[in-house]
Amino acid sequence: MENYESKLLSVITDEMPLTKGCIPYADFSSLVSIKTVDAYERALHDLAKKLPYKMSSWPSFGQYSEDWFRVEVGEFKRELQYCERGSCQVIERCENLIDLSYQILNIASPRLTPSAVKVADTLDQIKDQRLLIWLRMSSKIYHMYLINSYFGIRMLNANVTWMCEELVRMGVFGNTSDAFKSEMHIVKGLMLSGLPKSAASSLYQELQNA
Repeated sequence: MENYESKLLSVITDEMPLTKGCIPYADFSSLVSIKTVDAYERALHDLAKKLPYKMSSWPSFGQYSEDWFRVEVGEFKRELQYCERGSCQVIERCENLIDLSYQILNIASPRLTPSAVKVADTLDQIKDQRLLIWLRMSSKIYHMYLINSYFGIRMLNANVTWMCEELVRMGVFGNTSDAFKSEMHIVKGLMLSGLPKSAASSLYQELQNA
């Protein structure tokens, strides 16, 4: 894989305002007693109205949607499926509606923050496609923290793991452990969303101390 380290480290994004989580974890806990997909759709949509950004594309709730995601909820079913060629494949089988909500909001939230969009518009969609993924990974962390810290930490762990693996694939580091130890690279990855450096450094320290 091409080593595009210098291009990655040279990216500068406009700082985004720091906003605390808008939907307390307790609000998601109130969903767990819901048994039907229609009631769940209404409740989740109502919660999402509290966010400072609009959902880019909701999955379908209960209905088949070609080449897109479908949500199924029942007394013993909490699934995110992908519909294709007349059938559906289970992508995530969740233990509860909190976990399912995380998966849905990950799909439905904007792919990029406004700051990341400005950078993406300057990139070549083919040659810079790996860098575009960095922008998306960073943006997802930012968006999840705007929901609440529980969702944010979960996305932080997942996407920083991807960043470390990508740095190994690029040949910058020999293993993911060494990649994670490089504060410069990980903090830069977090800042691609527009997150201020001080906040990105704090998140990195949280991961180190976990």
